[in-house]
Amino acid sequence: MAKKVIVGESGGPTPVIDWEVAGALDAAQKSGWQMLGMINGLEGLLNANIPGNIVDLSAMDPSSFAFNGPGAGLHTTRMKPKEPEYRKIAENLKLLGIDAVIYFGGNDSADQLLGLGKFSDVALIHGIKTVDNDLPATHHSPGFGSSALYNATAIKAVRSDFSSYSVKGNFEVDGKIVQGWETAAAIVYQVMGRKAGWLAQATGFAKVDQAGQIVPDRAPHIILSKEIPFSKADFLAKADEVISKLGEVVIVVQEDLTDAETGKSIEEVYAEVIHRDAHGNIEHGRAESFTPANFLAKLVTKELKVKSVYGKVKEVVLVPQHIQRSFMMSNVDAAEAFRVGAACIHALDAKETKKSVVLNRTNGRTSTGLTDLSNIAAKDRSVPMEFINGISGPTQSFVDEYIYLIGGPAAIPHYSTLRFGPVQAPKEITPYIKPKKK
Repeated sequence: MAKKVIVGESGGPTPVIDWEVAGALDAAQKSGWQMLGMINGLEGLLNANIPGNIVDLSAMDPSSFAFNGPGAGLHTTRMKPKEPEYRKIAENLKLLGIDAVIYFGGNDSADQLLGLGKFSDVALIHGIKTVDNDLPATHHSPGFGSSALYNATAIKAVRSDFSSYSVKGNFEVDGKIVQGWETAAAIVYQVMGRKAGWLAQATGFAKVDQAGQIVPDRAPHIILSKEIPFSKADFLAKADEVISKLGEVVIVVQEDLTDAETGKSIEEVYAEVIHRDAHGNIEHGRAESFTPANFLAKLVTKELKVKSVYGKVKEVVLVPQHIQRSFMMSNVDAAEAFRVGAACIHALDAKETKKSVVLNRTNGRTSTGLTDLSNIAAKDRSVPMEFINGISGPTQSFVDEYIYLIGGPAAIPHYSTLRFGPVQAPKEITPYIKPKKK
């Protein structure tokens, strides 16, 4: 009789999480495993009596998952089971005749498998996933490359669009005519990532040329991530420097920053009201929650005083949220996700349990590996400081190490640089001074 494995997806979907399911299903069919699916992860398994919560995947074409589109084909859950729920889930596993569980998710999902292991003796294998890329014990996680590709592409395009608003003009200052900016464009773009700035730093891929080398003056000009404590004075000084030089600034910020003076979340320092979820965590991205991008945009328009700007800073705030994990897929990311899924079945064939399938990278080659669930469960990983060049963004070494995940520098657009030859104005043309507002 074929052994029976049940697979589920948990946490925020990635653009390639279903490629992990596809890889597992493909390997299961080749190894003779019967594969079931739990709809909404452990939550569906808890409610296994509801028709449709447990489904048979065994005869499905794996490519039906690979080309299913964004999101989790088996649906997902944010459930954090407690002992009574774990006991019920373990009971349902036994009644369904399940020999093994494969769960695709992040550090919370790994922690939940550990919890389930206290009440069930089925084999437990975790396949890593997260767009945040904040899991320890792995070089990177499936999902990160695809979201990084979207953000880098979006920033290249929106900068090309919005910088069109920068306008120069003539101004009378202390009886003299000076030239400066009537309008300076400022873009504030917020990426996902609560505890680590991997996605924020990866927006630096937008700065590279066709050879993958960082071009310093290219957007984004300022990247604020959790690893660098936030100083309002330093931020405003850097924004002043960039606008004075370029007449524009593109700023990237992740969902949360740590205030340099207090060590608290900037929401705890600057928000009028702090919203928390049922687990006591500060909420990000909800309708009433504090939004760092809006906060920074207000600083730039209300508190920033740039000498060369005599008019105004015209701002736009972009918070793509779920778009960055559903709009674009990296082929490299998808291929690696498929391999992670297949490796979960291979781990079961090798009689492994309570393991996470991770990705290792050595000498430019990526391979799957195993680590104990406890090395990932409820843990996270920040971007190493050697990969960060202050608030200017990533170092070249960061780019060299991770840009392959989006498909290399060729995966993002490279727009031409318009270089105009200025026409010398006749001496009869005198400066037009915009009348001052009364």
